[in-house]
Amino acid sequence: MCTAVLALVVLAAWAEVRPQSVPQGDNVLPPPKSKLVAVHWPDLSKLEPDVREQLLSLQNSLAAVVKNIATPDALLSEAYGTMGEIYHAYSLIAPAQECYLNASRLAPLDFRWIYLLAKLDQLEGRLDEAINRFQIAGRLRPEDVVVPVNLGQILLQLNRLEEAKASFKTALELDNKIPAAQYGLGQIALARRNYTKAISYFEKALSLAPGANRIHYSLAMAHRGLGNTEKAREHLVQQGTVGVRVADPLVDRLQELIKGERVHLIRGRWALEAKRYVEAVTEFRKAVAAKPGSVPARINLGAALTQTGDLKGAAAQFEVILRVDPENTIAHFNLAVLLANENKHAQAIAHFESVMGADPGDLTARFLLAQELLKSGRLENALAEFSAVAQADPNNEEALLEQVKLLQRNRQHKQALDVLETSHARYPQKGQTTLMLAYTLAASPQLDLRNGAKGLELAQRVYQTTALLQHGAVVAMALAELGRCGEAAEWVRKLIGKAEQEGKTELLTKLKADLQLYDRKQACRPAGEK
Repeated sequence: MCTAVLALVVLAAWAEVRPQSVPQGDNVLPPPKSKLVAVHWPDLSKLEPDVREQLLSLQNSLAAVVKNIATPDALLSEAYGTMGEIYHAYSLIAPAQECYLNASRLAPLDFRWIYLLAKLDQLEGRLDEAINRFQIAGRLRPEDVVVPVNLGQILLQLNRLEEAKASFKTALELDNKIPAAQYGLGQIALARRNYTKAISYFEKALSLAPGANRIHYSLAMAHRGLGNTEKAREHLVQQGTVGVRVADPLVDRLQELIKGERVHLIRGRWALEAKRYVEAVTEFRKAVAAKPGSVPARINLGAALTQTGDLKGAAAQFEVILRVDPENTIAHFNLAVLLANENKHAQAIAHFESVMGADPGDLTARFLLAQELLKSGRLENALAEFSAVAQADPNNEEALLEQVKLLQRNRQHKQALDVLETSHARYPQKGQTTLMLAYTLAASPQLDLRNGAKGLELAQRVYQTTALLQHGAVVAMALAELGRCGEAAEWVRKLIGKAEQEGKTELLTKLKADLQLYDRKQACRPAGEK
């Protein structure tokens, strides 16, 4: 496990994917939901054999995810989107668009898919659709500078100069060191024959991207417009083919997806999500073979091996990761869990402490650390950790109950009662907390903390809900605390009858001992602390 919300916006109507002239049948992956479109498998016959095999295997994996009716929308969206990225990387535009459209419809607030759809529209010359989608993307992620730059370039291409200017200005408000935005403003100024301003923008762009020698041509045109023929000649000599572009992480990473390691990671993750663990192990092993130093490949291989029951193999993967990356918290966490399952508590504690050192706010790791400290007999340390978890997450009932038990073990009975009452007041629906409070009020070792009447009310409420015999025993304790010994005895006799019917021998022994106490008719109050 890893130790990973956009505000709702009103989206414009989605542009539809144009139908493909591809025959139905094996060449089409039908949509699993009415709002989705079919994916038309591309013709792979002209591709290199290894690329063809790679794409066929990924298509088969996508089909398995799509055809599984139990696949949640989030995973289905990710599967479609990732397949779209791979098609995009291989310039298979039509199926990439279909996959992105499905991914976006399944996860309409996911910036990635609407943005990549817009990039395909831009690439294919569907500029009105590109503008629409870039505008949606900009509302989803207004802090992303790449959107207004792309939008500005399209508007400039359409000669919508004022809109383009506003878009480039928006980009520079986000980051004033974007050469593509400076260059775009220079092009607008040049189109309006404002040559002095154009030169200023072009020079700023060139200072930010000295290698973009295509800017020299634009500078030459601006100087020619001012009549500076010598300056124009100087820049024309330096002109080249290297343009200026904004860094585009989503598009720039596409080529990484078609490398061997990445492909096997994708297939392995899909298999893992579909609970095809043996298949996932196979794919992750291939990813490790393709790139032995890959931390993601080994993390995922370890996770898949855990699911197949090969815990030693999983631990070996996490150990390799820590030799390469000693600070990797995921490997520390997973290895700690495996060591804890083998009762190697000291080693597990060391790895959990490494996680906490890197991320003190990881409450899952802190809770598991507390459990290991408890099992190791380090009670004070365990109490501190359980208390920290309960304070940070008051809804964590298990941490709170462990905190209470350790406080009682330390004879800090008043503090334990305060913790229980505070939690019960906040979460009266939590049954275990209610039961523990009832027990404490009926039988606290510190007699002045008892409140038999309240304890009886709470215990009866729990027993009416659960009908569990051990919960009924707390009702009897509260009756005894109130001096109602005969009622307590009669209550326990009924519980004994039920326990005998259910064959609960261990509970029977406890109930019969309680009955001896309550049958005295007097002095049946639970003993206090001496």
